[in-house]
Amino acid sequence: MKIHILNTGGTLGMVGNPLRPAKSAKELMEGLRLPTEIDYTFEDFRLREDSTNWTNADRVEMAESIAKKYENHDAHILFTGTDSLAETTATLCMVFKLSMQKPLIVVGAQMTKDEPGSDAPKQIADSVRISNLFSKEHVVGIYSIAMGNVYDGTRLKKRNESGFDFLSTPGRAIVAHAYPHIRLEPGIRKRDPKTFVQGLRLDIRFSSDIITLYPDADTPPWVIDKIIEGNGEEKISALIFGAKGAGNIPNRTYKKTGKSLIDMIKLATEKGVVVGILSPFDDGQVDLDR
Repeated sequence: MKIHILNTGGTLGMVGNPLRPAKSAKELMEGLRLPTEIDYTFEDFRLREDSTNWTNADRVEMAESIAKKYENHDAHILFTGTDSLAETTATLCMVFKLSMQKPLIVVGAQMTKDEPGSDAPKQIADSVRISNLFSKEHVVGIYSIAMGNVYDGTRLKKRNESGFDFLSTPGRAIVAHAYPHIRLEPGIRKRDPKTFVQGLRLDIRFSSDIITLYPDADTPPWVIDKIIEGNGEEKISALIFGAKGAGNIPNRTYKKTGKSLIDMIKLATEKGVVVGILSPFDDGQVDLDR
């Protein structure tokens, strides 16, 4: 059994007093009681910092690091920060899609390893235990873990700032449990022999000119107008609105201009900007006719 561990930083990647980034992933594992029959490969990402600074380009680079070790390892673990852990798992799911036919656990912690009562040792140990069993049971895909619960990486959301039970998957049940013994829930994704043979594939085409906004009735339409027009040479390709209710966008006109946000949506579509609408609810959906 061979596990590849990629350390990208975050709270989990900090040690010491005062705090400093761990010298390496191997240092993070020191002093932990882990299975000895596993052959570990430790790798440290080019950048190791707060996860709020990660761009999709950085995450693509993480995916490429995993891809280089994919064939020679049975499972992969990515150490990262919790603040953008959901974005990291979502990006990796979009990069690998169904071609990821081995387990990849993306894990973070709310405290550093050296702090009393820290969740970091358990998070690391559970990620190894889960990776080991998932590989033996041919469970594949991208997951994360918190307080012994294993979550589908495609639907993750960080639901609180500092609690140990910090993850949820709206509309998707927990897929496995790691405490006290590992238990898989029905329907967890298993290896597809044909896809496995085809090997890992990466889709790394991400746009960096998409903006997400959550407007309300006080949002002046001219702000959207300025965003759509860009700065001359650079313009956005898509604009995503966080809606109200079942998909409502305020249609009141702004007193100074007589324009509404609906007018701005019309302007955006006329200029070739794709407009998307998001539900404000964890388990919601939108009615585009609104």
